Amino acid sequence: MPSTKKISAVVVNWNDKETLRLCLTSLHKQDHPNLEIIVSDNGSTDGSQEMTRQEFPDVLLIENNANLGFGTAVNRGFERASGDYLTFLNNDLEFAPESFRALLKQLEENPGLGGVVPKILYSQKPEIINSYGVNIHYTGIACPYLVDQPDRDDLQPHETACGGIFLLSREMYEDIGGFDEGLFLYHEDHDLSWRGRLAGWHLATCPSAIFYHRYHFNKGTMKYYHSEKNRLYLLLKNLELKTLLLLLPALIITELAQWAHSLLHGWFLLKAKSYSDLIEKLPEILVKRRAIQSSRRVPDREIARLFQADLAVSGVQSFILKRLLNPFYIAYWKCISYWI
Repeated sequence: MPSTKKISAVVVNWNDKETLRLCLTSLHKQDHPNLEIIVSDNGSTDGSQEMTRQEFPDVLLIENNANLGFGTAVNRGFERASGDYLTFLNNDLEFAPESFRALLKQLEENPGLGGVVPKILYSQKPEIINSYGVNIHYTGIACPYLVDQPDRDDLQPHETACGGIFLLSREMYEDIGGFDEGLFLYHEDHDLSWRGRLAGWHLATCPSAIFYHRYHFNKGTMKYYHSEKNRLYLLLKNLELKTLLLLLPALIITELAQWAHSLLHGWFLLKAKSYSDLIEKLPEILVKRRAIQSSRRVPDREIARLFQADLAVSGVQSFILKRLLNPFYIAYWKCISYWI
C-alpha cells in the first residue's frame, strides 16, 4: 500500500508570477494524497503573492520582506512545514503526477537514504535530460549528470554526490541544520548534500520520478560571482585540512584557469570581488568549519569516493580543458586519492 506520510514542498519565488502559477498548478496534480505546498516568496512586487492567495488558497504563503536568497527562503518555509518529508523547489519546475509518490517509496524502502533525487528533463525538450543527480569534481566544480543526453527507459537508481533538487527526510534536514544561510545563491544544494553525506546519509536517484525544468541558460555575471565564491566557501568549510593540502596544487591550477577565463569574458573584477568577499567571510567560515569538522561522522575518503577526476562543464568545449587541464586533473587525482 502506498505511503500516506506527509510531504512538505517549499517553492521559492521572486517576481515570477506566471512561472509560479504553472508550478503550483502542476503540484496540485500530484497523486500523492498528503502534500503540503508552501510558497516562500522573496519580497515579490509583480503580484505573485496576490495570485497565490487568490488562485491557490490552500497554499501556505510566506511573505519574506526582501530577497533572502534560495537557501534562506527554503529554511523559512521548512520552519513552518509539518511534513515527515521535505522537498525544496525552484518555481520553474513542473512534475509528472506520480513523481512524489515514487520519491517517497524509494526513500522509505531504503534505510540509510537521506534524500532521493528525481530525473529532470527539459520542459522545452522533454526527450532530453537536464540532470539525473549532480557530479562533483574534486576542485568543487559541479556539473549535472547526463546533462543534454537523450532520455532513456533503462536508467537505474545510483548513488550521487549531490542532489540538486531532492526529497529528504525531516530527520536528515534537522540532523544537519538546514541550508547554510551564508550562501545567497548557487551551491547551496551542493552544500546541503555534502553536509548530509558528512553526517552519514546517502543520496540516490529515482528514474521513475520525473520533473520538467523550464530551463533558461544563465551565463550572467552574478552567477559567475556567486558560483566562484561559494565553490571555495564549501571547500574551506567542509574538507579536512589534510585533504585541502593535498588538493592545493590542483586548486591553484584551477584558480589560474578561472582568472584567465574571467579576463576573456570581462569578469575580472567579479572574480576579484569573489576573493575579497570570501576573505571578509573567513571568520564566519572558520566558525562553521569547526562545528562541521567536530561533528562529522565519516572521513573525506568516503566523500571523495564520489568525486570526479575529469572535469566536464556543461556547454564548454575547450581545447585547453580537454588537452591540458583534464590530463593533469586525472593524473593528479591518481597520485593523491590514495592518501585522502
